[in-house]
Amino acid sequence: MAREVLGPAAVDWAVDVGHEMASTIIAEMPVLSGGEEAFETVRMGTESSTLHSMLMLVSEVPTTSVVPAEALEGDRDFVRRKIPLDQVLHGIRLGHSMMARALLEAASTVVDEPLRTVEMKRTSELLFRFMDDFASGMAAEYLTEHDRWVTSAAAERAELVRTILDGHIVSSPSASGTLGYPLDRHHLALVVWRDPGSVETPSDLQRVAARLLEGSGCSASLVVPFGASSVWVWSSWRSRDVERPALVSPDDVPGVRVAVGAMATGVDGFRQSHHEAAEAAELVRSSARVPDAVTWYADVELAVLLSRDLTLARAFVARELGPLAANTKSAAELRETVAAYLACDRSLARSAEILHVARNTVAYRVKKVEQETGRDLRVRRLELECALRLADGPGGVLDS
Repeated sequence: MAREVLGPAAVDWAVDVGHEMASTIIAEMPVLSGGEEAFETVRMGTESSTLHSMLMLVSEVPTTSVVPAEALEGDRDFVRRKIPLDQVLHGIRLGHSMMARALLEAASTVVDEPLRTVEMKRTSELLFRFMDDFASGMAAEYLTEHDRWVTSAAAERAELVRTILDGHIVSSPSASGTLGYPLDRHHLALVVWRDPGSVETPSDLQRVAARLLEGSGCSASLVVPFGASSVWVWSSWRSRDVERPALVSPDDVPGVRVAVGAMATGVDGFRQSHHEAAEAAELVRSSARVPDAVTWYADVELAVLLSRDLTLARAFVARELGPLAANTKSAAELRETVAAYLACDRSLARSAEILHVARNTVAYRVKKVEQETGRDLRVRRLELECALRLADGPGGVLDS
């Protein structure tokens, strides 16, 4: 609807404004931060609100709801993350200030001089009315969701899970009884989330999570919704005969991703496996690559450890790989060849066998790499292999 009424250029402008608003709000209000997922929650709200305000300015008639569905979803997420209402309202005021400034600046440049003053006054008045109604609607939804959430069994379980994850001492038998899940066994934790723009609801994600574990052999499972777009999952095992159980891939549910921690034991293991799954999920979310449906922490552990600071990680890759860090097919082919060559301890024959190419092809590519980068592949080999892993492993850090 927005593209039809406003036009593609105006919608693209609103998307950019919404992104800038979200970035500023997160930067100035750390209480709202929490990785890529938390940013997307705020961004979807600011973007939809900007579009709603522009539709209102064009038509001067309120849209079907003054509070967009995306903003209401974020409101419910704030309740479940225990972000106070006054902080939510502060974020709304901050967003209103930025939105008003952006729209008034736009009006001052696109409206001809005879009408400019009138149009800017109209914009200011309509925005004030919109944001007043918006803040009231968000506050009402927050309070309704808060009352519903705090009286639910899900809230009690979620609160207890957070207490455990925060490292507080919890009686295992008592906590196990409340959760309906044995904490004294072996655990495999998962984080299940949906990509931005996907239509799956928290209930849909819970069903996906339950299906993931079908036939895995676990003796019990715990599924806890976290925010509006992800669920946390634990599966319990009596023995550690299998470190990587078979999971049902969610490939048939577009936009749903899964990150899996390593199996660990007891209350500490409950925390550790979840921490690993959450770190793997954050790596995947921050990657420019299209991720696999399921990511195992063990497969990305080195990348997680090396990319704690994504800016430094990308600089490291660019410095070590030089022109090979380009996000092109030819550069990727050369990186793949060098990675195989080093993994085979610089054996041309074994590298050729792995890559399914001729030995001379490997030799040619290796020589080309050394010429283009000006480096001997025997020097700083560890750093080179780490850079290659960061570039092309799951959750690769190359810019898109």
